[in-house]
Amino acid sequence: MYVLIKSRLASKYELETVYTLDEALKLYALHQMDLDIERGHAEEMKRQIEH
Repeated sequence: MYVLIKSRLASKYELETVYTLDEALKLYALHQMDLDIERGHAEEMKRQIEH
């Protein structure tokens, strides 16, 4: 859950009092998916520039 705190998606307090473990895990999964999409876009732009 450190990743959620570091990325400012949730505070330590929120993770302890507001979110259930299931909700926190879903938030983490959404964050990872967002990072994967950004990485894919960056790779695609890099390929377009190279060709």
